[in-house]
Amino acid sequence: MYYADAPLPRAVNVLVTSVSRKVPLVEAVRKALARGGEDGLVWGADSDPECVGRHFTDRFWDMPPLSEPDTGERLVRFCREEGIGLVVPTRDGELPFFARLRDELAEAGVHVPVGRPEAVETCLDKLAFFDHCRGIGVPSAPTALTLDELDGESFVVKDRRGAASAGMAIGLGRQAALEHAAAILEPVFQPLLGGVEHSVDVYVNLEGTVVDAAPRTRIRVSGGESTVTETVEHPQLVAASVRVAESLELRGHLVLQGFARGAEVTLLECNPRVGGASTLGFAAGIESPGWAIAEAGGELVERRLGAYRRGLRLVRYPVDRLIEP
Repeated sequence: MYYADAPLPRAVNVLVTSVSRKVPLVEAVRKALARGGEDGLVWGADSDPECVGRHFTDRFWDMPPLSEPDTGERLVRFCREEGIGLVVPTRDGELPFFARLRDELAEAGVHVPVGRPEAVETCLDKLAFFDHCRGIGVPSAPTALTLDELDGESFVVKDRRGAASAGMAIGLGRQAALEHAAAILEPVFQPLLGGVEHSVDVYVNLEGTVVDAAPRTRIRVSGGESTVTETVEHPQLVAASVRVAESLELRGHLVLQGFARGAEVTLLECNPRVGGASTLGFAAGIESPGWAIAEAGGELVERRLGAYRRGLRLVRYPVDRLIEP
């Protein structure tokens, strides 16, 4: 058994929730444990007991849905019984749950690198994120509840709190934007921005300080998914991302998105979790799995802003795995 007043065991067992198909993340956590000399297990958890990720973890927990009233209690008990020292949430929909449970898990000796509930809500609400950026003087995409509030002739329509690109339409005229919005429960409108789209992998330490931030851009996209991505030099984008990350009570790995036109940058959103291509950030020096493991052991990861590798590319491709009967 694992109790709150016991010292963190040398073997830091890690639980990756909503593991789904996030095999690269599982492997990154495994490598981080090995580099740190840890003997811990990598657990996967998902409400789908047949998810792909379970075949790549050391152990798997058929996690109950978050909608069940006792899921939080069961999670804390599970972490104690299995010696889990670190939980890595990976899905937007579970971030508010873990933000509310963060302190209780900490009392049980479990580190969850996630922000405070208010900070997470600001990131998941596109209108609130725009208002926050405007309040701290960081350029962000104008976001409005009605199209009349925006100038221009070409727009993006999104779900105000929707994950990823669900329901999103890009480059619509005014009438088409209104028609598309009618099918969305809580639509928001943004002008279509020019420039090159970037993502920035960021890690915020236990004290709320950004350790490092690595911007990357998509070189090739197939079916809406980035298949070739490269880390780049863009100090203005890094500065804007650091400003936002440190102005909110966020912790752990974040992915900010924005557009750059030369030195001019405009942020779009902040996803307060690991992203699909964040393994490039890990390899480039944003060593989030290792840093989170270190923080679970009580260490403070010091700031090393600008140390990431530029020009590193990630190529994503399907891989088959055979499982013997």
